[in-house]
Amino acid sequence: MILMDKDKPLHTEPAANQEKPAQKSPEKKHEKPQAPAGESAPGQKPDAPSEMTQAEIEQAFAELTERLLRLTAEFDNYKKRTAKEKEALALQSEARLMLRMLPIYEEIGLAAAEVARLPESEARKGTLMVLAKLRKGFESDGLQPMQLEGEKYDPFRHEVALREESDAPEGAIVRVIKQGYLYKGEVLQHAIVSVSSGKKEEADEKKNEEQEVGE
Repeated sequence: MILMDKDKPLHTEPAANQEKPAQKSPEKKHEKPQAPAGESAPGQKPDAPSEMTQAEIEQAFAELTERLLRLTAEFDNYKKRTAKEKEALALQSEARLMLRMLPIYEEIGLAAAEVARLPESEARKGTLMVLAKLRKGFESDGLQPMQLEGEKYDPFRHEVALREESDAPEGAIVRVIKQGYLYKGEVLQHAIVSVSSGKKEEADEKKNEEQEVGE
């Protein structure tokens, strides 16, 4: 028998199955959900956008109008430039083809001159008519012989092969060595010509003057 000391309190151990009192968690304050950046929270009115002044609107409209006009002008220039380039390429191609056909045109002219010497007959008349139509076909396409007799020498159209004395003014074409041709106004084949060096008396006087100056 165990005697308990009256002065000392009796210590008892809690039962194993006895649950500890639950601790109260600190109360959380109710937080409102925050909206992502750039968005207004639910129930909150969005900020009103800044209003442009009338002057700012007019300036922006003027800038856009000027830009549109500039782009339109650039596009028109591009179309014109492209069209000119296409025309130039087409003209070059046609000119190359016409240059290859030029000997045939010249042969037709020589044939017509020979046929014209024959006695009058239906065959002569028919041949000249056909040859004339062929030449006219070339010319209607843009081929044109240069008019050279009596013209003044032009370095962009003529090539000088000879200089000879004549009654014509100095520099004038007096003889055609090789015919020149134009195609649609442009030089297709340069003419080879002989130009006048002036009258013999004038040439001698000029030579004498040059000799006197040299002395």
